[in-house]
Amino acid sequence: MKKNREATWLLPLPYIFFICLLFLSIGFVNATAETSSVQTDAADAKSDSESQKLPSFIPGYMDEPETKPNYTLFRLHPERYYPELDLQKARRLSTFMPGLGQAYAGNYTKATLFLTVELSTFALAGYNIARALHYNEQSVFETGFQDDRTGKFLTYDQGRTRMRNHAFFSGIFLATGIGIHIWNILDAPKTAEAYNNRRFSLQVQQTGSGFQSLVFTHRF
Repeated sequence: MKKNREATWLLPLPYIFFICLLFLSIGFVNATAETSSVQTDAADAKSDSESQKLPSFIPGYMDEPETKPNYTLFRLHPERYYPELDLQKARRLSTFMPGLGQAYAGNYTKATLFLTVELSTFALAGYNIARALHYNEQSVFETGFQDDRTGKFLTYDQGRTRMRNHAFFSGIFLATGIGIHIWNILDAPKTAEAYNNRRFSLQVQQTGSGFQSLVFTHRF
């Protein structure tokens, strides 16, 4: 009877041990699953934060946007790529050479016109001066002389008349050339000022939220 009672108490012990082992294994599996889930969530959160963060190798990038003038995105592009022209420099260039100040301001059509017209006018003035001097030298022959340019024989009075005509036209062309050169000098700073007014002020800015904006400014 006593042995049967001991056998009855000993019989459930393996089952109890098996049940405890089963509970321990289930708890270990749950703990492992929770740990791996936490690690996975942390890795996902880290990857999301890294994807939202700009790479550190981008030039000029900083974690927090700055508003200081030395920030690389705050560059006054017109001063670097479209510098403002100096009006006095344009005037000096046109004084030295007709049309050079207009070319400095980017108006090559006007520069070509000033250069061509002024040089042509002074060339005509020089030609008439040369002819007037030629006929003046031939006036020593009171009986007349043979004109090398026309191949005709000219009398003294005809030579004096042609000399006066060439002297008159040389004065007109010379005065016209001087007037064109003065006009060219006065027009150069106006052309440079018109170029400065047509410039687009370009500036790149970064807002507090990290967005970049491109700002254009134009004066009319």
